[in-house]
This record gives sequence, C-alpha cells and structure tokens, in this order.
Amino acid sequence: MSLSVSIQSFILDIGPILLVSFSLSLFLFLNWYFAYDRIKQKKEKRLWLTRNMRSLVRYGDLMEQLEHLGQTTPVCKQCNDFKMQLWNHQHDELLVVRCRSCKINYTLTKDHSDCTRLILSNMEWAIELINILIKNRHKALGKFLIRKLALDPSCIKPGINPLEVFCFSAKKEDEFIIDPVFEIVLNEWEEVLPLGDYGIRTHVA
Repeated sequence: MSLSVSIQSFILDIGPILLVSFSLSLFLFLNWYFAYDRIKQKKEKRLWLTRNMRSLVRYGDLMEQLEHLGQTTPVCKQCNDFKMQLWNHQHDELLVVRCRSCKINYTLTKDHSDCTRLILSNMEWAIELINILIKNRHKALGKFLIRKLALDPSCIKPGINPLEVFCFSAKKEDEFIIDPVFEIVLNEWEEVLPLGDYGIRTHVA
C-alpha cells in the first residue's frame, strides 16, 4: 500500500515537470522544423525564379495576346456573355475557348487571328506553368506565383483544367454563327476550314 502511494506521489510530483519539458521540447522542435522548411521553400523559390524568370515575361505576353483575342472573338452565341476562358487545344492548329457562364465551347483555327497562332505556340508551356503552380500552391513558390500572376487562389486546386485559369473578355459585338464544338478530335475525312471570326466548319470529302 505504501509503495503504491509512493509511486502515485512520485508521478504527481514529477508529472508536471515532465509535461512542461515535453511541451518545451515539442515547441522548440516545431519551431526549428517550420523555420527550416520556410528557408528551404525560399531557396526553392529563388532557384526556380533564377531559372525561369523568362516564364513571368512570357505570361505577361500571353495575357496581352488574350486581350487581343478578345477583340476578335464574338460573345457567346447561347447566353450572350462575354466572359471566356481557354479550354483545350490541338497541336498548333485548333484552340478551344469556353464561355464561363453557360460552359459552351467554341473552336478557333490558327487562322482566326494572328494572336491565335501565338497563343497556340504557348499552350504546352502555359500548361506546365500552371501545373507547377498547382503542385506548389501551399509553398512559397506557389503563393508567390499566385500573387505575381494575379490569380484567384480558390481556383488553383488539383483536378482543374490548367488552361481554364487563362481568362479573357470577348468584345466583338457579333455572335458566333457556328454550332458549338465540344470535341476537337477530327476524323480523317474531315477538313478544317478557316472562317475568320467564326471558328471552324467541317467539310466532308
């Protein structure tokens, strides 16, 4: 009985000291870990920027081309909305834009305008940039890119179409006069014909 009381008394006496010691050790470890992690993330950000500073310049150029694309792109045929986003592409030939309101797709050929060719030539690079941003969205690099590129953080999440973050405003008053195109895979007997402002049509040989 006395032994049990002695053990209980010892635990009561030493317990608070052990708890304080453990809490202090955990606090110091977490501070060291997060400080080390922040330093590591900053180094990764600086290294990426050193190697990819040109990417930020290219992003600015791409947004400028999207602004020009909006000047030659009609508003949505279905809902008459002007808010558009990139959605898909096929090589350097076809560019799919999407109405952000009703989600209808329109396909433009490379001959839609000069800026369409430039945008198409940047598609693979743009997808890679956004995928890097998504992967690092909770790290220093991702947070920096979100601020620098003026993107909505709530839209940067796994599973999104990387191209959908590239938005622009259609400013041409004419409407699309083509049917919406939901896929850009063409059969071998189909031929894509440029129609200027009005996207594509198919010709059966």
